[in-house]
Amino acid sequence: MEIEVSPTPSRLLRISTEMFPERERFSAFREEFARRILAMDVIDQSGGCPRIDLTFMPLGPVAVGALAATPAEFIRHEHHLKDSNDDFHLEIIETGPVQFAHAGEERIYDSGSACFIDQARPMRGFGPRYGSIRNITVPAAVLKTLVAHPEDLAGHAVHPGPALRLLDGYLRSLTSLEDPPSPELAPIIGVHVLDLVAAALGPTAEAKEVVAKRGVRAARLRAILAEIGRRSGDPGFDLDKAAGALGLSRRYVQRLLEETGRSFTAHLVERRLERAFAMLTDRRYLHLAIIDIAFAAGFGDVSHFNRMFRRRFSETPFGVRAAAIVLERK
Repeated sequence: MEIEVSPTPSRLLRISTEMFPERERFSAFREEFARRILAMDVIDQSGGCPRIDLTFMPLGPVAVGALAATPAEFIRHEHHLKDSNDDFHLEIIETGPVQFAHAGEERIYDSGSACFIDQARPMRGFGPRYGSIRNITVPAAVLKTLVAHPEDLAGHAVHPGPALRLLDGYLRSLTSLEDPPSPELAPIIGVHVLDLVAAALGPTAEAKEVVAKRGVRAARLRAILAEIGRRSGDPGFDLDKAAGALGLSRRYVQRLLEETGRSFTAHLVERRLERAFAMLTDRRYLHLAIIDIAFAAGFGDVSHFNRMFRRRFSETPFGVRAAAIVLERK
């Protein structure tokens, strides 16, 4: 049940109909990419103004991606199955509705819902309006180490719950990246995503403990760090408020943060210092007094802010501000 996490090259691909010459934009996309690479057909239902944007990023044992499109049909026919692709796709609808006909089931999915697809079977997906989807691709052999008979779930809605919400948040962050993760980090992230997929679908009894430890804990840690970053500017934000906002116990939050080698307070102070440094060096905030920047970053005591800032950056806030002004005047 161990997943290989050796460093692997990572890449981030963005494909769009806009990349092709305007006169043959859609036909070129359909022939050169959809049919040859995706092994499916695409039928424009936009009324003559199609646009399709795809993001794809391999992460070790899985790949994550996103699709945004004007009204269109995506069809994987019987003859496409000759490519022997047996990957599974978990599709999370960002903007719906989207209709899937697959494995004898036909359902309409609204925003926030998810569908499970088996690439070894025909499939038709149709979005009657502009829609967007985030997805994860998992090879059958990999998923079957964690989920018993995942092919039986094909065509069905994925049960909503904490694992699916965590997975959606993880995907939202990953598909918005400007650059792919490092070769060392990419496969580790991939394992976390894989575990969350298994948790959302229902892991075997043997895999349940492994999944909970690896994937769900990792996603909850990411959610805690995101909450610290989001609310670091609030002087009243503390450990109890972070735990309450995420529906976790105070002690559980502490334990997860201990795995990073930093306490809650250390993470919070670091984010506040980063915010203050960014404001001190941003021309848009050069008119603000240093005390105002300290308060905006979340510090309630200016003396404490000055001490922590100098310890972190080996320079005073005044010195950083002065250097920024000199650069602005050049």
